[in-house]
Amino acid sequence: MDIFLQIIISGVSLGAMYAVGTIALSLLWGTMGMMNLAHGSFIAIGGYMAYWCMTVMGASWIFVLPLALAAGMLGGYLLYHLVVRWMFERKEFSVDIIIATVAVAALVENGLLNVAGPEAKRQPFSISGGLKLGDVVLPYQTILTVAVAIILMVIVLYIVTRTKMGIVIRAVSQQQVASQLMGVNVMSAFAQAMMLAGGVAAISGVLVTGATQLFPGVGFDTTIKALVICIIAGLGNLRGAIFMAFVLGLFEVAVQYIFGQQYGFPAMLSLVIVLLILRPHGLFGKETVERV
Repeated sequence: MDIFLQIIISGVSLGAMYAVGTIALSLLWGTMGMMNLAHGSFIAIGGYMAYWCMTVMGASWIFVLPLALAAGMLGGYLLYHLVVRWMFERKEFSVDIIIATVAVAALVENGLLNVAGPEAKRQPFSISGGLKLGDVVLPYQTILTVAVAIILMVIVLYIVTRTKMGIVIRAVSQQQVASQLMGVNVMSAFAQAMMLAGGVAAISGVLVTGATQLFPGVGFDTTIKALVICIIAGLGNLRGAIFMAFVLGLFEVAVQYIFGQQYGFPAMLSLVIVLLILRPHGLFGKETVERV
């Protein structure tokens, strides 16, 4: 029972981090059909913002998440206006934007290497100690991570489903041309979606680096895993991505416990291959039909 409880605790914590990281990717794909491979850059920016605020500026941990959110939203705004808006009308946008965001990710990583150095750092946004449940210890850091992740997911879902901005974003994602004909500012909706995605990714960077370490390429693994989760859930399905993040977090932890830590991620990739053979559009995805 103690082993089972430890797997549940570790799996939920890992799933919460995956879910927050996955929201940003799924949101942009569902809205713009954009695969943002600069996602890891926002994760790194959020992590370094937290580190610099607490170690250099001496700020309290209370201000870390709002500052990371602001940095991520600014990054999303700049990425849209400097790169995305100039490429969106192109016929090959879905391919071109992958190449462009890979280049952006490389630029950001090299910039962080030059400014912060290559060495790994310990993220000060962490809480020591834990809550003892029988023979199992539930770290306070895990409680904080899960709590922040759940609050953030609720806020994002509320914004997307209940606010005017969210309604506009969903309308544009479903019928871009019809939205334009109805007077919706499509470009403004895309910019708002990128700012929201950037802010969420930056906060996930604080959570991820708080549980691991901080270095310029910290977002790469998280981006790959978020992409895997999006594919399994069905690209663009926000609720499905959140659900699958927790399921795959539990799956990875269980595989690591049974077979060893090195087999967790390969098992996830194997699951993706099998799923793409059986359901090419993901568990919750739907096949789209284009009328000519």
